[in-house]
Amino acid sequence: MFESFEWSFVTVLAPIVLAAAIVYALLTRRKMSRTEQDVRDRETRKQYRDETDGEV
Repeated sequence: MFESFEWSFVTVLAPIVLAAAIVYALLTRRKMSRTEQDVRDRETRKQYRDETDGEV
């Protein structure tokens, strides 16, 4: 009896809990502001420039 409860939990409730966690994470994601995007882009360009300066 107890063994079937454990498998019921694993096969039914655990995926539901996992799906709820994924949905929560997706719903609470925050978009970057325009300023944050500009900083990210500037630093990315700088990083690529630094990497190509060392090449011959």
